Amino acid sequence: MTSIEQFIRNKIVTSSSDVIEFCVQELNLKEDVARKRIQRLPDSIYRYKGICSSMQSILYHKDDWMIEGFTEAIIAVLRKYAKQHYIVIKALEMHDGYVPIDKLASYSISPVELIKGHKSFDSVILDLKTLHLIGEDDNSYILNSDTANQRRSKAKNLIHNITLEHFNNWARNIGLISYSSTKYNSTCSRYQFSLVAPSYIRTLTCKSNGGKIVPAFVVADILMGDLDEDAILFFTHKLSNMVGLNYNSKYLPFFITDSHDASIYKTLKEAGVVIGNVDELFGEQYSSTIKGILNLMENAGAILKTNPEQYLSLLANIEKLAIGKTNNLKGDLFEMTVGYYHGQICQSLEIGKNVYYEQEHREIDVFALYQNKVVVAECKGYNKKLDDSYIDCWLSNKIPVIRNWILNQDSLKNKKICFELWSTGGFEESALKKLQDSSAKTKKYDIEYFAYQDMLELAKNNNVMHFQKLLKTYYYKELM
Repeated sequence: MTSIEQFIRNKIVTSSSDVIEFCVQELNLKEDVARKRIQRLPDSIYRYKGICSSMQSILYHKDDWMIEGFTEAIIAVLRKYAKQHYIVIKALEMHDGYVPIDKLASYSISPVELIKGHKSFDSVILDLKTLHLIGEDDNSYILNSDTANQRRSKAKNLIHNITLEHFNNWARNIGLISYSSTKYNSTCSRYQFSLVAPSYIRTLTCKSNGGKIVPAFVVADILMGDLDEDAILFFTHKLSNMVGLNYNSKYLPFFITDSHDASIYKTLKEAGVVIGNVDELFGEQYSSTIKGILNLMENAGAILKTNPEQYLSLLANIEKLAIGKTNNLKGDLFEMTVGYYHGQICQSLEIGKNVYYEQEHREIDVFALYQNKVVVAECKGYNKKLDDSYIDCWLSNKIPVIRNWILNQDSLKNKKICFELWSTGGFEESALKKLQDSSAKTKKYDIEYFAYQDMLELAKNNNVMHFQKLLKTYYYKELM
């Protein structure tokens, strides 16, 4: 094994640039000689081209593929030589490993529409998939990492959605943006932002050659939690790229965060960014409430089982904050309400449980263990009736995988299994007929289904009185 091959093995993953530097400094070779040595490396050294800047290659030995430290080593190379790829990885890390497919482009510096000389966002994603750094399911891009946390990521995504809606309400109430023209996860100058809205503030607008008023655009992205300098690179670099593309375009960029880090503030201000701190925009009670939502969603099972009053208090605060799309928040949290019901009478409880069987993944909204049975509850807290297609998917796609997983667990396989479907909006007649037929025909497990009135009766019969109050206070209005 040559010295260069040994260097690559020691690094696990490296770049051609770093190999050249090693050859020049440690082997006393000239740069052109070092390049020729790299070209003559054996086939056991794999090369990835077209990802790093300046025509560099990513190098590693075939036997080191996905060994311990491989992922960390390749990310380090991307951080140094492939900024647009690294920034996507960083975004996934900041979102605990999961970002909805329609949102991840907002956290990149790559255009979503073609620009000559710029690699598109889709191309970057393809590169990262080729390197096996990310994957995707029906809803999200997923970081291939043991630290990925779907429950926490879901909570962060929900909080981002809530806060963006409140920012939109604040901006239009002060006349900063046109009242009903906001778009989320939308394009501005070929790049995607979490929020885009035209502004007709006189000092920001200009006139076209024909005398028509041309608006400026308010663009905003949001990132909350503990941030570092790398976490905000996507925003500052994206703005810089936009200005380079069209220097005369007018933007008013907002970065929404709950961070108070002085170095991050300094970087954003130097880039001409308006910092929308959540505490200062909406008050400390708002910040406290959204942190409560995060804590609840992360620890839902334990809280609903041991301290359900915390959930009741949080819902009361959410009601005070509800505006626009935030009204849907109670629907998003309906699984917690069903968890509250089961938590009063079951032995143990989990919310948002992920199960895997033969490489198939399914998420369980509410997983409740009783002395003699297992309850798997699917929860829909919206006013829309569930239709045939939803019922078909639940019966034929979701239930079989979860049942097989349960039967594969020694502690559960002898318990009775009950699959429940809770829908405050009820069911279309044909969907209800399918549920009735399936419930009557199925003998290996139970199928139960509850519309709004059924839930009230269930709570009354089992003497779970607070559950009735939750339904009447927070979900009856959803049905009007």
